[in-house]
Amino acid sequence: MVIATNTRVESLSKSGIHQIPKEYIRPQDELSTITNILHEINNDDKGPQLPTIDLNDINSGDPKTLENCSNELRKAATEWGVMHLVNHGISDDLIARVKAAGESFFSQPVEEKEKHCNDIASGKIQGYGSKLANNASGQLEWEDYFFHTVFPEDKRDLTVWPSTPNDY
Repeated sequence: MVIATNTRVESLSKSGIHQIPKEYIRPQDELSTITNILHEINNDDKGPQLPTIDLNDINSGDPKTLENCSNELRKAATEWGVMHLVNHGISDDLIARVKAAGESFFSQPVEEKEKHCNDIASGKIQGYGSKLANNASGQLEWEDYFFHTVFPEDKRDLTVWPSTPNDY
């Protein structure tokens, strides 16, 4: 099966296929190098602990505290690619509203989401898309996404932001 370049992962998954297309399956040599971090790290039988960064320290007037916070952020981003941020100042209400808007957008029919699609080939990277570009081993990623730049503001393109849901 050859995947059409305009196929969305959601459409493919709902098409009734019974096997993941070979274009999405990682080669065995790549799979064998992926390790199970739960077996590698034993932290009092709790497994690996996601780095927690206290952003309250980012506003510290103490240069050493600020440097330590910056180093922790850099290390978490470099070694984990993800982290748990605390004391970031974003309200629980805003977080819940952003999550609900995202869930509402992605629960819409593909045709509605396509109105906001990106076009990587033309340089329009913001918008709805699928990871259909081959990675280094020639495999495709199994995900749809919505990418938008927020900062710096001059890179923000509100024309691709959805009008539905209303509070997006």
